[in-house]
Amino acid sequence: MNNQLITERTDRQKEAWQALERPDVRRVLYGGAKGGGKSYFLCLWVFSYCWDMCAKYKLKPSKNPIHIGWIGRKQATDFTATTLQTWRQVIPECYYEIKAGTERDSKHILIMGRIAIDFGGLDRQENINKFNSAEYAFFAIDQAEETTRDEVSILRGSLRLKIDGHELEYKELYTANPAQCWLKEEFINTKRADNVFVPALPADNPHLPTNYTQTLIDAFGYRQELLEAYLYGNWTSIEGMAQVILDSWISAAMLTETILDGTIIACDVARFGDDKTVMLVLHGSDIIERKEMGYSRTTEVSNGLAELSRRHKNCAIVVDEIGVGGGVVDELYSYGRRIIPFNSSESSDNPAKFKNMRAQAWWELAEDFAKGNIGCKKMYPELRNQLVSPKYDFQSGKIIIEPKENIKARLGRSPDDADCYVMGVWGIKRIMPEIQAVGTSETNRQRCDYEPLSLRNL
Repeated sequence: MNNQLITERTDRQKEAWQALERPDVRRVLYGGAKGGGKSYFLCLWVFSYCWDMCAKYKLKPSKNPIHIGWIGRKQATDFTATTLQTWRQVIPECYYEIKAGTERDSKHILIMGRIAIDFGGLDRQENINKFNSAEYAFFAIDQAEETTRDEVSILRGSLRLKIDGHELEYKELYTANPAQCWLKEEFINTKRADNVFVPALPADNPHLPTNYTQTLIDAFGYRQELLEAYLYGNWTSIEGMAQVILDSWISAAMLTETILDGTIIACDVARFGDDKTVMLVLHGSDIIERKEMGYSRTTEVSNGLAELSRRHKNCAIVVDEIGVGGGVVDELYSYGRRIIPFNSSESSDNPAKFKNMRAQAWWELAEDFAKGNIGCKKMYPELRNQLVSPKYDFQSGKIIIEPKENIKARLGRSPDDADCYVMGVWGIKRIMPEIQAVGTSETNRQRCDYEPLSLRNL
C-alpha cells in the first residue's frame, strides 16, 4: 500500500496502531481532545487492515467479495457528511469504490475489487437487526460517545468471521470526544488487559494550524471544564450535562447597567393548553415590561404584540416561529410590523460548534453573563430560576441544550420567560446598528467587546 500514508501518522496514532496490532488487545479507544486526528486515524487503520487481509489470504477480485467489517457513526447522515469525507481525503481513490446499498448488500466500500467494508449508522432498527446475521472481523465507530452500550453489543456479536476456516484477530476501534458515557466506564474507569485507551490531543497533531490551541482557548476559556476536555482530553472534567448559566453570573448582572441598546419585544407562543404565552419588552438586556396570556388564538397573540409594539415606538418583535408561532409571525407581517423570526431548530451561524440556533442563542447569552456583558437590574425570581435550569451536552461534538420537555418536567412549568429573554437578547444584538454603552459607566464601556453585527439574519 501507499507507504506515505503510514509514515504520516503522529506519535499518538502510532501508539494506537501498535495496540491494535497486538494479539492480546481486542478494543482500542482513541479518544480525547478536539483536533487529535481521530477520524483520520480510523480511516487509515481500516484501509490498512483490509489491505493486509487481502495480502495474507491472497484474496482475488470477486463479484462476491468478503464483507470483512463495518464502519459508521450513530447517525448515518453524520457519517456520510464527515467520516466518509475524511476517507475520501485520506485514501487515494484508485484503491476503492463506494457502492450503494441493495436488497442483498448494505452500502459498502469495495477495496481493489477484493474485499468490502459495510458502512452506515446505528440510527435505524432495521440496520441494527442486520448485524444479527452479519459476520465481521472488525468494526470501527467514529464519535462513539454518541452510541449506547446496547447498540455496540449487537455489533460485537457479529465478530465471528472466518476466512478459509481460520479464526481472525477480531478488533474494535472507537474514536470519541470526552463524555460521560459507557466508554468512560469501560476504558477510563475500568482496566482490562484487552482494552487500550490512547488519548488524542491537539498538541500531538503537527498538521493543525499553529493557532489552533488559542482558538480553543478563545472558544471555551470561560468554561474550564470544556477547555480541560477539548484541549487536554480530560475525561473526568465533564460529568454529564452541565449548567448553561450559573446563578452567580445572574447575581452580578442584577447589579450591572445594560450595555446593550435598543428596544425589542420577545414572545414565546404557548404550544399547549397548560402553557402560557409570555411577552417581554427589553431595553437592551433589561426588562421594562412583561405581559402574559393564557392559551389563546394566534390572532389574539398577534394583536397583543402589535399593540405592545405601537406603545414602544413601533419596536421590532422577535417570535419563535416553530409550531403555532408561525401563524403569529404571518399575521404580524400582514400588520406591517417589523418581525425577526426565531427558528430554534435551524442551523446556527456556527454549525461546527452548535447543534442548532437554540443552542447558539443560549450559549451566547451564557457567555455574555460570564463576561459581565449583561446587565439586568429588573431580573425577577421566576426568570432567574428558569435561566439557571437548562443544561448542556454534546452531540457529534456540537453543543446542544437539553429539550424543553426535560426542563418543563424539572421545573413543573414551561420555561417560557427564559426562552423569551434568550430570544430578546439574541434579537437585540441583531437590530443594533452598533454596540454602545448606556449611561456614564466607563467600566461598562470597557466590558463591551462586541463587534457591530450585520443585518443579514433579519
